[in-house]
Amino acid sequence: MTTTESKETDINSSNEIQEEDKKGWKIPEFSKPIRIMFTILANFITFLNFSCGIIAIILVSIDPRNAVYASWAGKLILLAIIFDFSDGIPARLAQKKPGFFGTFVDSAADTISFGLAPAVIISLSMPLLSTESTAHLALAICSIAVGCYFGFCTIFRLIRFTKAPSKKWFKGIPSPGAGCAAAIYIIIKAYIETEAGSTSIATPIVGLILMILTGTMMIVTIRYPTTKLRKNPLEIFLLGLAAVTIVVVVAIPLKFIIYPAAFMGALTVFYVLYGPFYLLAHMMERAKETEDY
Repeated sequence: MTTTESKETDINSSNEIQEEDKKGWKIPEFSKPIRIMFTILANFITFLNFSCGIIAIILVSIDPRNAVYASWAGKLILLAIIFDFSDGIPARLAQKKPGFFGTFVDSAADTISFGLAPAVIISLSMPLLSTESTAHLALAICSIAVGCYFGFCTIFRLIRFTKAPSKKWFKGIPSPGAGCAAAIYIIIKAYIETEAGSTSIATPIVGLILMILTGTMMIVTIRYPTTKLRKNPLEIFLLGLAAVTIVVVVAIPLKFIIYPAAFMGALTVFYVLYGPFYLLAHMMERAKETEDY
């Protein structure tokens, strides 16, 4: 990318942010001590996001074969999504513009919780099964490769977003959405292997393929709607539904988790497929306009 193109990208991103601020809700005025408290709260929530990722890594590292540890690692990634979405609320109430330090810390926390933690969980997912056969051993090796690929895609995605943020659209799936997909995969896999008693290699094969697709959708430039609350009732409803489902998945025991986890997985698949379908519909609409012209 040339210097001129880079400047144009920065200008466009700045214009989008300014335009969005004008259309957004008016933030009430608070005294300086209150704003400081909101700033501390925002930083603490970011710390909780970071901590969830670290603890998730520790859990699967203690015993990769333990399904309870694996499921809780997935739950912690889901909990990190709630924290990642929530830290912006007190930050806006503090009326503090996101600077380099704040953006860097938030991206670092996202890298741990939605990049490194899922990468480690995916890489160690096959040791939950015994590598007694050649097929299991091959899948264990593939799991490590897929985990590394997923982590790299997350870092690539976060660097691109930090360089050219946009409040109107995401380019590719946001890292929390990809982290959600990885968490749901490992939770459902743990349930199938413990509660259903299945040791079939079909589950990890399908899961690893989905993780490759999810990682790839992070680095493509297909547009996805942002998760910022707008005046669209449908978007607000879907965000609220996803948040409630995440809380339910985190709260209930593993033996009852399959239905809310499957529902959350369906919501994630819907969001992942939204981008390609939107692009296809947009291309068909433009082709129709060209023919009419």
